[in-house]
Amino acid sequence: MTDNKQDQQEDKLVTNTTPASSSAEAKTEESTQAIQTEPPVSTPEKPVQEKQPSSGKGLATVAIVLAVVLAGGLYWHGHKQGENQATQIAAMETRLAEQQTALNALKSQQSATLGKLESAQQSVTEQVDGLSRKVLDLDSKRPNDWMLAEAEYLVRMAGRKLWLEHDAVSAAMMLANADERLAALNDPTLVPVRKALADDIASIKSVKKIDREGMVIKLNSINDQVDKLKLDGVIMSRAEEPDFTLSESVSDWKENLKKSWASFTDDFVTVRRRDGNVEALLSPQQHWYLSENLKGKLLQAQLAVYREQQEIYDSALAQSEQWLQDYFADDSVRQFMLEQIEQLKGQQISVNYPEQFTAQERLQQLLDNRLQRLLTGL
Repeated sequence: MTDNKQDQQEDKLVTNTTPASSSAEAKTEESTQAIQTEPPVSTPEKPVQEKQPSSGKGLATVAIVLAVVLAGGLYWHGHKQGENQATQIAAMETRLAEQQTALNALKSQQSATLGKLESAQQSVTEQVDGLSRKVLDLDSKRPNDWMLAEAEYLVRMAGRKLWLEHDAVSAAMMLANADERLAALNDPTLVPVRKALADDIASIKSVKKIDREGMVIKLNSINDQVDKLKLDGVIMSRAEEPDFTLSESVSDWKENLKKSWASFTDDFVTVRRRDGNVEALLSPQQHWYLSENLKGKLLQAQLAVYREQQEIYDSALAQSEQWLQDYFADDSVRQFMLEQIEQLKGQQISVNYPEQFTAQERLQQLLDNRLQRLLTGL
């Protein structure tokens, strides 16, 4: 608007200057004559104002265009940024809605699961209570069945003692305790079972008792004497001494001369001939190996006693006896060890145990029948 006002003022200025110039020309024509008579007088000319080019109008136009473009750019940028923010907000709202939906579904699932668990717990509690009442009822009705089960357990433990540990004494005691449980029941139907128990006890007591601990102690004492043994030295066969006895007969003068000469030369050079095998001496390292092998054989015999391995036991003792006789000196230590081994060689370490208890099967069958009747009654 400022530029328009300036343009209007410039237009007014131009229109105002035009009449002034025409009146000046008229006055100049009227006074031409007077000027001719009078001497010329120089008068200053009034400068005429020229119209300047309007540069401010162009700058204003450019400024307006730039302002419009800048305002449009700012508007477009703000509009796009607003659209992006609106899109992000919409995506976040969608994600939040999905998460809220999933959370609600999870809560519903947990609530349903919790309800099922509570229902199952209630059902289990009711079942436990019912079973507890039934157990109490059974305990009050059939208290003797527990003692019958104890008797069957004792019979099974007796079998383990006998067949796994070879402890016949403990097995017989357990069978006797089982018979006491059955006797306390005072039940005539248990007489066949008690008779079977008596037969099993008799079969165990008829088994030959072996003093395994005593045998192992003897073997251990023999083993302790090994380090005291001495190696046997080289035994040379005795050479035959020549007979230098002279005969009194004159006819034997040649023989007597030979004997006299042989007796005379025997003091200078002696040559003896020996018959028989001579074994070489053992080195200290071989002596140590021999002693350790002897200890190993005696230890093998001890293990065979506990495992009832008759063949291994006899073989170990025979080998130990042979080594003592072949390689060690004949002294009191070797004599003691040989005597102990000789006593142990005749011992029987294997025993024939009964393969099974007849009472165990009858007790198990009796328990199964009674349990079946109880379950049927429930």
